[in-house]
Amino acid sequence: MYNFIGIDVSKLTLQIYSKENDSSIEIDNDEKSLKVFYKDLKKLYKNDKSFVFIYEPTANYSIVLTKFCAKNGI
Repeated sequence: MYNFIGIDVSKLTLQIYSKENDSSIEIDNDEKSLKVFYKDLKKLYKNDKSFVFIYEPTANYSIVLTKFCAKNGI
């Protein structure tokens, strides 16, 4: 099984929905913010399931997210 996370990508921000606590947050669209978010996400879910980030590749705006996912096996 997987933990599914929905992400809406824009130029400056990522709008993220988490089913675990039925909440939506917004973070900056950069690697530093993704690292902090991912660390917090792993604490929130407290299980050994893999994460699947669901998002629509949006030209250059999703490059940081795509690279982050590849680097972290997401």
